[in-house]
Amino acid sequence: MVARSFARTRWGYNARMTISDDWNLDGESEPALEQGDGLETLTVPQVSERIEGILQRGFPRPFWMVGEAVGWDRTRAAAANKKSGRHWYFELVDDQAKGGRRASLSVKMWQGTVEKLFGRHGRLAARLDPADGLVLKALVKPDFYAPRGQLSFTIEDIDPEHTLGNLDKLRREVLSRLQEEGADEWNKNLLLPDVPLRLGLVTSRGSAAHQDVMETLNTSGLGFEVLFCDARTQGAETTPSVCGALTTLAREAPDVILLVRGGGSRLDLSWFDREEIARAVAQCSVPVLTGIGHEIDTSVADVMAHTPCRTPTAAAEFVVARARQAAEELDRTREQLLLHVSRTLDEHWSWLERSAQGLLRGAHGALRDSDVLLSNSWYELTQRTESVLARAREGVERGRVRLVSGSHIDRINRLDAALQSDNQHLSAMADLSLTRAEAAIESVAQRVRLLDPRSVLARGYAYLKKPDGRILMDVAASKSGEELTAVLRDGELDLRVAATRSLQPPAESS
Repeated sequence: MVARSFARTRWGYNARMTISDDWNLDGESEPALEQGDGLETLTVPQVSERIEGILQRGFPRPFWMVGEAVGWDRTRAAAANKKSGRHWYFELVDDQAKGGRRASLSVKMWQGTVEKLFGRHGRLAARLDPADGLVLKALVKPDFYAPRGQLSFTIEDIDPEHTLGNLDKLRREVLSRLQEEGADEWNKNLLLPDVPLRLGLVTSRGSAAHQDVMETLNTSGLGFEVLFCDARTQGAETTPSVCGALTTLAREAPDVILLVRGGGSRLDLSWFDREEIARAVAQCSVPVLTGIGHEIDTSVADVMAHTPCRTPTAAAEFVVARARQAAEELDRTREQLLLHVSRTLDEHWSWLERSAQGLLRGAHGALRDSDVLLSNSWYELTQRTESVLARAREGVERGRVRLVSGSHIDRINRLDAALQSDNQHLSAMADLSLTRAEAAIESVAQRVRLLDPRSVLARGYAYLKKPDGRILMDVAASKSGEELTAVLRDGELDLRVAATRSLQPPAESS
């Protein structure tokens, strides 16, 4: 007997195969042909029979074999298209064989076994999703097909606990290795924007996860921009597909990237425990939000992400809630600002009204004082004029009496004419004084009206207010970049000082 042993595999099992070199088989149909050199000569049927006999004695009953599935995806697709009678053909391989060589054995699963294990009501349908890369512990028996000289193994059963247990072990090893490097904090240290509106999305196009995320974003009423990158989320293509999608989206610099996948079995979600995907998440230059599987599932990618969410919908709801919170805070700030501005305007408008009323009261008082002064002047002038005229009349009368009796009629007439002239001159002077007084009063009233702030604004002028409500009087009282408010006749304008310049008086010539 010659024993050939395979080295310990990476899945923790030793696979041994015992091969006999006893060539004497019972029931041979024809004798061996002898050659002159002493070595026996066998026909092809004899060799086939001996191989079958060796296999029967070496493997008298089914045994468990451990290996990594290769070609499973291809044969499942062919069976689904009814190109192989719904039988499954693939290989179990082990890259850790003795000498570093790749050990590979062909296996097959007949349609009845496929239905029993993976059919709609199959025993493993809810626990394992067949895919390349899975490490299987399969109950097999050898099958040698003599017409083609092909050796393969028929799978009769699969132990799911071995696959799941191995996945848990690998998950713990990957997680421990990454945490020792501090990789679980790399993506978390990135700043998450307060208003994440430009989103990257990595998932399988048309999947339930894709639809759930887009429906949540579309019904939010917010203006999200979604950069979608299609990726496989199950099977051997998951690792390169997801890593490539993360790298592609990171170059577009979105606010966040959502990496999502719908629910499934532990095996379905185990692809996100792979070290390559976990490192791609940890090293991504954009905050990554994960929503992988159900609420009870936590993958290594979740641990490496900036914010792990329980489901794809929860990931979308997270960014919706964050954006909506920022919008609500902005609305509150806007309302507070409007309230503050309204109160400030009301206070300044009240101050303007009080100032205008004060100016009007001052103008009315000045007009009343001027009117009283004019009335007093008119009365005094009238009294003095009448007194002068009365004295002049008395003098004239006395002179006339004296002159009537004498020969001075001509002189009396001249004096009377002079008196009439003086009377007209005094009347003209009184009218002129009244006209000048009225003009002075009108000038004062005009100046009062011109000084009314509303009249100034109505002529196209404006005045500037500082943020605290004070009126800006000098250029030196403002600075570059300061916010000011310009008050016009029909509203206000918010301004910002670009630069200040003082008007210097011209230099005097020597």
